[in-house]
Amino acid sequence: MRIALITDIHANLPALEAVLRDVKAKRHADLILSLGDQVNLGPCPRETLELLRAHNVTCLHGNHEGYLLKAMQGDPAFSGANFDVVRFQAALLREEEITFPRTMELDGITFCHAMPHDDRFPVWNPEKAIPLLREMTFDHPTHIICGHGHNPTHLRMGNLTLDSIGSVGCMDDGPAGAAPYAMLETGPGYAVIRPFYASYDTAPLPGLFLASGMADACPVTARIACAQMLSNVDYLLPFVIRAYQLAGERGESAISEGTWHLTDSLFPWPDGQTADAFWRAARAKAAQRSI
Repeated sequence: MRIALITDIHANLPALEAVLRDVKAKRHADLILSLGDQVNLGPCPRETLELLRAHNVTCLHGNHEGYLLKAMQGDPAFSGANFDVVRFQAALLREEEITFPRTMELDGITFCHAMPHDDRFPVWNPEKAIPLLREMTFDHPTHIICGHGHNPTHLRMGNLTLDSIGSVGCMDDGPAGAAPYAMLETGPGYAVIRPFYASYDTAPLPGLFLASGMADACPVTARIACAQMLSNVDYLLPFVIRAYQLAGERGESAISEGTWHLTDSLFPWPDGQTADAFWRAARAKAAQRSI
């Protein structure tokens, strides 16, 4: 069986389009399987889900689907400014559109988002993952293929083999305009995983954030996500860590709008542009193209 594996699209429609074109043209897959985090962060959640349905992609649950589902249910844990995109996208979608199975078993392999019991397991960080895995028992050879880690990762430990595919929509450390995916071929007594990359043009991304309304409704978070998708460099984690530090210093139980914008003003953006400056420049470019 030949399975095309994609994951962590994060509503980055141009990246998904490029990967699906590559898979359809070159890989002759029997099944396309998405390992969670189809939505959130990027500008095109509805269009991403529509494209996945159009190509009969089987989708699994990711932690970002979980965030949106909890926000839809009014969970107060998602009231902070750092979750404004979660609330924004939750208002655009329906629960049934983002309710997917958590795991799938095929040919003796378990597919999930991070680990079957934990959709936020730190697969991307061996220093955190290995001590946690040492506390688990794998009595027989176990192969788990997952997403969540935004760069491809292979981990082998005792009876466990853990392969994380890498994010289609926003790698943490990769070449700009590259969208990773993998092909899995299985047969009697064997499984072969081969990594591939599809190239795509990132230039339309700022315009998609503007057109979706995210740049207006969630300017700082949209700025973070757009910067990461343009460069395939992780800006989200260091930004959120700094915001939580500032919130603690200001005695906040949740990150306020003021703290979120203060973090933006202090953050070492590589182009020196805060969210307001970035979106002003993007609007100016869009206006010039329309003349």
